[in-house]
Amino acid sequence: MPDDDALLAFLREHLEQDCGGDIHALRNSVSHAIEELEEGTRTLYALVVEWGGGAGPGCEGPTRWSISESETGDGPIYATGTVSGFTGADEGEAEIAEAVQEAGFELDGAFMYGIVAGNSVAMVRRLPREH
Repeated sequence: MPDDDALLAFLREHLEQDCGGDIHALRNSVSHAIEELEEGTRTLYALVVEWGGGAGPGCEGPTRWSISESETGDGPIYATGTVSGFTGADEGEAEIAEAVQEAGFELDGAFMYGIVAGNSVAMVRRLPREH
């Protein structure tokens, strides 16, 4: 496709001229540009929560969460974390929501249970950056 060819040509030039040939620098530059383009859109990501102890929401113990492109956790992971020291689903959800916000995302709906045993999923969106 002509549009893809033009984009690749631009990225090759950017790699050589602005990134010193370092593909990691190019990847960071492109990632930053995509995040800027994303501001003001309603792009949603999946927050996947693995509740501690395998007994479901609200058990004490480390509860892991991650943000990815799909409810199954497939695709790139944009943020991860662990919360603990809470009792009950309401406290757990509040702790996770706070941790997610610290990672630059916010909840965009309720937690959904039962998709995968012991896990829950919620949709999140990236918070706008402060310039």
